[in-house]
Amino acid sequence: MTQQIQKIINSAKSGGRVLKKYFGQNLKQINKGTAANFFTQADIDSEKAVLKVLIKEFPDYNIFSEECGLIDKKSDYIFIIDPLDGTNNFALNIPNFAINIALLQKDQIIASVIHHPILDKTYYAQKGKGAYLDGVRLKTNNTRHLSQATVCYSCAYNDPKNIVAAQMGSLTRANLKRVLSNWAPAYDFCLLALGKLEAIVNNDNEIYDFLAGKLIAREAGAVITDFNGNQEKSDKNSKFLASSNTTIHKQLLKIINKW
Repeated sequence: MTQQIQKIINSAKSGGRVLKKYFGQNLKQINKGTAANFFTQADIDSEKAVLKVLIKEFPDYNIFSEECGLIDKKSDYIFIIDPLDGTNNFALNIPNFAINIALLQKDQIIASVIHHPILDKTYYAQKGKGAYLDGVRLKTNNTRHLSQATVCYSCAYNDPKNIVAAQMGSLTRANLKRVLSNWAPAYDFCLLALGKLEAIVNNDNEIYDFLAGKLIAREAGAVITDFNGNQEKSDKNSKFLASSNTTIHKQLLKIINKW
């Protein structure tokens, strides 16, 4: 593990300690446009803790974080941060949420960390160096049949509900083992990297929701393309399919291409 990734892990764990302190409390929900899109004091204080470490360790890097927005230092490097991915789950006392930190160099992810504070698990990756869970290298699975596949679906808050229902319905009718929508997409990518899931349909959610997970899944062996099966031109692309292997990937693309 490099010093760079250890410093990013330290910042994520700093935010994680804040979230563990708040978890289970009845916090005020501040609306950000829709009933499902809100933040709490836990989001704010976790962000402060994460940024305190990152600004100290990487003073010349840009930062884009969900709650505070852009801190522009005119750098080619930028941290993309979600201090509480899964705020809905957090507010419902569902312990499926995480802290996401991705480091971009221009349009390419070069390092990422996802920390799950309740499980006390830290996933991380660096471009070309593999993906790890607390030091153990990760690898996607080799499941070949859709009937044995669990697929996660993520979308934006403002996507029309009838379209979301139709897309998820088409996946369900494909006789998959299970279709999930966990509203904490970062951890879905970790499960894909662990070999627990077969695919993630990422349909245009926010950049801080998917960016860290995309590198972790890719470095664990995931196949990632746009919905047409083409290689992405930028890691910032928000409409993509990530699968555990090419066989599952091709089968799912046939379903997606009918949307």
